[in-house]
Amino acid sequence: MQNRTFSAVSLILILGIVLTSGLLAFGADKPTYTFATEAAWAPWDYYNDEGELVGIDIDIIREIAKVQDFNVKFTVSSWSSLIPMVNMGKADMTGGGMSITEEREKKVDFTDPYWFTEMAVLAREDSDLHMFEALTHGATISNQSNTTGAEWVRKNLIEEGYDLEQKLFETYPQATQALISGKVDATVQDKTTAERVVKKGKAVKILGFFRTGEAYGYAVQEGNKELLQTLNEGLKKIRESGKFDEIVNKYLD
Repeated sequence: MQNRTFSAVSLILILGIVLTSGLLAFGADKPTYTFATEAAWAPWDYYNDEGELVGIDIDIIREIAKVQDFNVKFTVSSWSSLIPMVNMGKADMTGGGMSITEEREKKVDFTDPYWFTEMAVLAREDSDLHMFEALTHGATISNQSNTTGAEWVRKNLIEEGYDLEQKLFETYPQATQALISGKVDATVQDKTTAERVVKKGKAVKILGFFRTGEAYGYAVQEGNKELLQTLNEGLKKIRESGKFDEIVNKYLD
């Protein structure tokens, strides 16, 4: 009788452990989404001195993953390949200081805008150019290719007949370095990033700004309404909690 009682108790304990383990495993079974990023557009997404992937967008996506209960993995690729990766299903979402444009909206669906900015014109600290001169009169401008800054210069200056040359680079740091090293007279990039470059003591100054209605968003594959809703809800939650401002201030202060 004692042996039978012991066996019964043991069986109950074993079953309890199995069931509990199953419930724990089920609770941990949450979706995993891949976020494609360039990791070269500080302060939005970049590698710090320790080789860690950091930035405003990286932290925001991680925080959204927490409040919306999903896992997130990051994959790094070139800027021009980010949207194609989402289109081909190699990544679930992308961003990193990515402006919402009509052309991009033909290929992907964007979340609600989470950041608004304008364009800045940068020159070297020792430059005597005024903003208008830096955009005309035979000046040479650098841009990162496939960006709204590069597109604005092409459409509004070059195609309108202004006398200037545009040099395109694969990454934003390359375009900025071309200015610092004297290979170009000016560069055009988003205000937030330009202000960070100046703050970091890169021997450049901002000549002025112009409005282009830049609004950043995160992109998902067309028709992925579930993920789009998840991201929008997450953005709303972290704004309301104050976490969004905390993240932004961490990188811009």
